[in-house]
Amino acid sequence: MLKKYVICILSWISLIITIPALALFKIPDTDFEENFNEAATYDTKSLLMKFNYKANDLKIGPYTGTWKNRKSSSKFLMFGKRKTSTEITLVHEAYGTWFMFCSGILKEFEIYGFSFDRQNEVDYQCLMRNGEQEAVLIVLPFQKPKFSMGPPVENRQIEITLPDGREIKAVSVHKSLGHKRSHPKPFGYKIVNEDKAIGGIGRFEKKNVILISDEIADTDDAHLVFMSGLGLWFFQHNDRKSPLD
Repeated sequence: MLKKYVICILSWISLIITIPALALFKIPDTDFEENFNEAATYDTKSLLMKFNYKANDLKIGPYTGTWKNRKSSSKFLMFGKRKTSTEITLVHEAYGTWFMFCSGILKEFEIYGFSFDRQNEVDYQCLMRNGEQEAVLIVLPFQKPKFSMGPPVENRQIEITLPDGREIKAVSVHKSLGHKRSHPKPFGYKIVNEDKAIGGIGRFEKKNVILISDEIADTDDAHLVFMSGLGLWFFQHNDRKSPLD
């Protein structure tokens, strides 16, 4: 009888350990509603499981460098504030060395145990610079509904200004393949130029990646889209709990 109890307990322990592992492998791919089958992909797995507040080595495809990520929060009475900042040195043989500084701030108001975000003009921004060349990425606040049952869908709009003055955009993606329900938090981002998808970030072929469309893969824009995707990766990672983490 004792042997049966021991076997039963061990079986339950094994099941408890196995279920999270199985759930990890069942994270669906992002539904970009675009054909990225021929796109260049850059796996971002190396950015996970790193320590904050220290310089970490960066190695993604042909890119090397370092990155340092900081998160902090403070609270006084009913008012709270969360800050994030990321410093990136990005080195590429053809495009040289670029310095990226990304930062965001979220102000909160809490009463009776309920927390509410206060609207900012900008939730997050990235400055990307190489000498006199400069690109800027700005994440705008999502439109909060007046009334919502459960977490609202955070439809994000991103404005990206390139060094030559051109402007492209990015939009949040909230659906995953095989599921009709929209995730409240973004399940990825799609970068577009005049309504044509040229890149993105999200889960693709069971990996978290930065995507570069094959149509721009051999142009200078590919580098700028990669940097924009990298900035969005850190925004998504720092923005509370991402469904892709």
